[in-house]
Amino acid sequence: MRNLTELAYYHLFIFLFMLAAVWSANMVWSKAAIPFVQIVIIALLYMLYSYAIAVLLLGHWKGNARQKLLIVGLYTFVSLTVIPVIHALIYKLLPAVGIRFSRHAQSANLPRFYFNIISGYLVANLLALTVFLKYRTVLLKKENHALNTDLLQFRERALGMQYTSHFLTTIFLSNFGKMLIDEKPKDKRTKRDIIQFLAYLLEIEQSGRLNAIDDELDQLNCFVRLLQGYYGERAICCHLAVEGTAYPAIPTGILFFPLENCLKHGLISSDYPVEFSLVGDATEINLSCKNYWAPKHDTVRSETGFSLLKAKLNQLKYRNSVEILQEEATFIVRIKLNFFEAK
Repeated sequence: MRNLTELAYYHLFIFLFMLAAVWSANMVWSKAAIPFVQIVIIALLYMLYSYAIAVLLLGHWKGNARQKLLIVGLYTFVSLTVIPVIHALIYKLLPAVGIRFSRHAQSANLPRFYFNIISGYLVANLLALTVFLKYRTVLLKKENHALNTDLLQFRERALGMQYTSHFLTTIFLSNFGKMLIDEKPKDKRTKRDIIQFLAYLLEIEQSGRLNAIDDELDQLNCFVRLLQGYYGERAICCHLAVEGTAYPAIPTGILFFPLENCLKHGLISSDYPVEFSLVGDATEINLSCKNYWAPKHDTVRSETGFSLLKAKLNQLKYRNSVEILQEEATFIVRIKLNFFEAK
């Protein structure tokens, strides 16, 4: 509704511009003076058609596939009816209230009459496109400014936590974490993902917090997109297949804990991809993560990081398990949540 109101304000200037343009043309080129009320009606028609087309353009820009198809149909309908609508307005509706554009019952030169309508409609399209492009630029600047403000705010909050937990230390002291804090992405999707993820990190810091599985999956997808954006899509092979089952709540962060661990010890690239899989059926979820590793020591010790994971799982009343396998050049973490099997 706000967008429609703002477009209406823009079109007040269109009305004033067309009013001045038609009045000036009347004064300079017209042999017989056109009544001012007719000039006002012409300017109103330009404004109304331009506004309608601009609204359709805005809807097409913001709409989904079905809405876009509907808007194309509406625009086609408006275009096909412009001649009969204007003809009825000038020769039936307006004469009924004493406003006559012609002395004849119908135009003496119908082809020229129709040409004038079509050319006027094309001008209305041009005006609508100009207003839409201008308005879209303003919207994009406002949205980008809001995203940059939110991004700065969440980055400051995250830095203000001083990396208090093992999880945040692993995230922020990696090159990936420095990207989250230092770089300024240009595309809006990445900005939104960074804002969402940094806000989520504040939730992970809250001890004992549980979230719905759908919310956790949304955060997991956000984290995967950020990792793929930084390391490349082929560097993070992610497979998610979860049935639409009403699972109990789960601790925050455990779904992508193995991915977080890769940042500390893993070799992550298209040549050394991380293989992440999360499969759920009606009763349980099985999560596995396999990555190539290059630790600072000969073995990866399950100390602070995995202790925190196990502490999160210990608060659950249903059966769960964590399995850590270290093979020659790979590191594997498997987590199983048996939702409907009590401990």
